[in-house]
Amino acid sequence: MKVNNVYSILIEDWDEEVTGVFQKEGKEWILMIDNQNDFIAEGCRFIHKTKVDEILREEGEIFKEKIFAKKYPELTIKENYELNSSEKLFSKIMEQNSLIHFDTDDEEEMVVGKIINVTSNGFELRSLTEDAHWGESIFCDYAEISTLAIGNDYLNSLSLLLD
Repeated sequence: MKVNNVYSILIEDWDEEVTGVFQKEGKEWILMIDNQNDFIAEGCRFIHKTKVDEILREEGEIFKEKIFAKKYPELTIKENYELNSSEKLFSKIMEQNSLIHFDTDDEEEMVVGKIINVTSNGFELRSLTEDAHWGESIFCDYAEISTLAIGNDYLNSLSLLLD
């Protein structure tokens, strides 16, 4: 994959693909600028490489890329994320105190919260409800995570309601 090109990634057992602007790839994770809606590029999307089924670059991706090049001429992620190690990646995100959302094998299930502890095989998350109330703490194994997002409008909007 080439930096600043648009790709769609099919995830194992999902019907929908994840589309974004490729930034960087490591041994365990792919980092993209997320494209969840139409022609909006925002936030970071980390794709777990073990969950990738297929990477697409067709007419739709090339068309979006032309728009993004004009709409976002300086489209880059300045933060340096460690993509070779899940533990290091999740530790950095925890240090940033970022609100995250992640997906598992069930593409309909999205979990939102903040990472509160990181171990060698997973992380503990303080979950956030849809109406921005803190919920229970849960432990998640890295192997369960298909994608992880930070810094998008949805998460930034929820953050406005947090203490």
